[in-house]
Amino acid sequence: MSETAVLAAFVKTTLLEIAKQAGALGLGLQNAAPGDKTGTPNNSVSYLLSTSDNLAKIAEECGQL
Repeated sequence: MSETAVLAAFVKTTLLEIAKQAGALGLGLQNAAPGDKTGTPNNSVSYLLSTSDNLAKIAEECGQL
């Protein structure tokens, strides 16, 4: 493997781990603080879950390098 491929694999693995942790934090927070009466999650939960999704997408793009 070239140095670039090794670096891309490392970045992908790191981003996937951060995404996994952000998703777990978001779900834990959602269980602890479910949101308002209409079922809308609070902003912190939404931020963590969307960040998790975005990081996973970026990690997959790194895997395609």
